[in-house]
Order: sequence, then C-alpha cells, then structure tokens
Amino acid sequence: MAKKTIKITEEELKRILNESISRVLEGIEVTSDRLVTMTDKHEKLVDTSAVNNPSVSDSIIPNIRVWSIFKRKEGAWNDGNPLLYALKGEKGYTISNEMKVKNRIEYITKKFLETNQGIDVTIMVPSANELNKYFASIVAKGCKNPQYIDNLLVKMSIQEVDDLINAPDSLFRKTYGSQYDAAHNLLEKYYSYMKKGVFQFHFVADLEMRKTIEHTIKLSDDFYGKYIDSINGKNVLIIDDSITFAQSLKESCKIISECYTPKSITVLTLFSPLYDETGTKTVSI
Repeated sequence: MAKKTIKITEEELKRILNESISRVLEGIEVTSDRLVTMTDKHEKLVDTSAVNNPSVSDSIIPNIRVWSIFKRKEGAWNDGNPLLYALKGEKGYTISNEMKVKNRIEYITKKFLETNQGIDVTIMVPSANELNKYFASIVAKGCKNPQYIDNLLVKMSIQEVDDLINAPDSLFRKTYGSQYDAAHNLLEKYYSYMKKGVFQFHFVADLEMRKTIEHTIKLSDDFYGKYIDSINGKNVLIIDDSITFAQSLKESCKIISECYTPKSITVLTLFSPLYDETGTKTVSI
C-alpha cells in the first residue's frame, strides 16, 4: 500500500507547534498594578501546565509522597507567589482569568485522583484563609465519598507557641543564643499582626526564623476520639494550600501517624515548594 502524503501550509504548521508549546509552557504574568494572568507564553514564577502537573516529591517528608497541583519556580523566594496571593485575596493581587485558573485546578486535581485512588478520608491542615476550604471542596468533588475532616488539627495560640519557644531547650534558643532577646523582640512584632491570638506562620517574614519554630499545630481535644475509626487502617489524604519549609505539613503528618494508625498518608498541596528551573525534585504524571 502506497504511503499517503499529507500537505499542510506553513501557517498551519506554526499553529500546531504553538498549540503544542502552549500545552507545556504555561505560567503567569503580573502587571504593575498586581493583576495576575495565567498565560501560555512562558513558565515564569509558577508552572501551571496541565501537561507537566501534578508533580510529586518523595524528599519533602520522609516516607510520604507530597503532590502539588502547580509548581512554583525561581523568582519568588518568599512564602507565596503572585498567583497564590491572588487566590487568597492578599497583598492587593487579583486574577484577570480566574475561571481559567479554577478550571485548571479542577482538571489537574482530577489527574491526581485518577492516579491516587482509594482515598478514605481527607484531613485539612488548619488555615485562616478560605483557599484551603476551596481546594478541599475540589478534592471532595472528585473523590468517591471520602470523609472530610477540617476540625481535627487546630492551630496553637500565640501564647502556646511562645511558651515552647521560651523553653530552655527550644530550637529557637539554640539557634539565636546570645541574640535570643533581639530575635524574640522581632518575633513579638510578628505576633502583633496575628488575629484572635492564633499563631499564623505567614506573618513571620523572616524565613530563617520560621525554621526555628517547631510546633504550631496540635490535635483537637474535642475531636480526637471521634475520628479513631475514620482514620485507623484507612488511606489518609492531607491537604494544604502551599509549602515553604513544610513545617505545618510535617507536624500534621507526625500527629496523625503518632496518634492514629492510618494505612497510608499522602499529601496534596495547591502550590509546591520553590524549585529551581531543573525541577529535579519532582516527577509529573
């Protein structure tokens, strides 16, 4: 049988190539007035590609796979990212194509769930913003009737965290040594930004200081016993919106694994930790 020859115009070839590139090279653009737009022109600041995501890492938390919907890139070395801030409604950032972003989140979350079937229960890392709740609702829509728990893990109060920091053997004291008083004065300034007496990591602007604050989450006394049968022997998915140094996630996983006997623990975040351009710590599906 003779081979068929297919002829296409130069313009058609360009269109095909551009569409192929756009499926992989997707990031965001940010204007001077903090308007964020998801774009297919590049991968600056965050990789939002439906092809490259979700990504997964085995090195963030020992023996636990951490999946992320979007992958943060070099160029935004802080707790967030313009897209993350826009989704949270923080720092004056807004989104020009919010529906496109949310549709992308739903699509990539569906890809994750197709790969990670058999989830029995989802547990949300405590958060003061609505983004975690939105993200959890997207996961719940795609799961087959998993139990959703948002009141088992709770944030410690500022006083509880400060008491631990003031302990003679705390990592904070060991790290700052003779500079403890000056460091603690700065931390007290961060405390003043926190609402309702609850400790909130994202107000601690000094990233190195964050590494010295070991405990900020605890198990709810009111709900510990209620969820024993829901967690023991079950596949648990822990949800958070983003990762900086993963303290909250590590602590959440530790609490669940030490206080219960889950069959497995998996983590899903909306934004990954910050990776360099090689992306060597993640694998896409």
